[in-house]
Amino acid sequence: MIELARRWVVSPLIGERYVRDVAVAPEALVSRLQAAINARPRRALGVLKVNAEWTGLVAGKEFAVWEKQQHATVATGTIRGRRGGSRVEAHIRLRRRTWVLMIVFFALFVLASIGLLSRQEGLGMSPTGFTVAAFGAFVTLTLFWSGSLRQRAALKAFLNEVFRGPEPA
Repeated sequence: MIELARRWVVSPLIGERYVRDVAVAPEALVSRLQAAINARPRRALGVLKVNAEWTGLVAGKEFAVWEKQQHATVATGTIRGRRGGSRVEAHIRLRRRTWVLMIVFFALFVLASIGLLSRQEGLGMSPTGFTVAAFGAFVTLTLFWSGSLRQRAALKAFLNEVFRGPEPA
């Protein structure tokens, strides 16, 4: 129960570790990752994207990966050789720009709420007005939070696909 709460509530704030041991050489994993982030996305009718388009940077055995259009979440990590294969270690977190935008949107929401509550024909500075404003702030926070969790799940699925082990014979 505590692990579930930590994953759903705290992890978007502090990030999440991704560790995977793979029975594949580090150089092969690096080339697999480069091919995956440089792959052209599938398109329906030549226009509409069918799946996510992943982009990123790979320098040596270090990497950073994010989704091209929904780039609030990023995975940065390293690929290290170990006996019998490789170890992939990454940190999945919100980007700094996302934090700044969340703070700006929250501040704008607070200012708009105060402006609307202080109007004569509005709810006024009453408990009902503050309750409506708090509910709106909660809805805004929930939208950001759910988007973060959805992007994190997609990024983890991408990493699992790229860093999967060899097929059993």
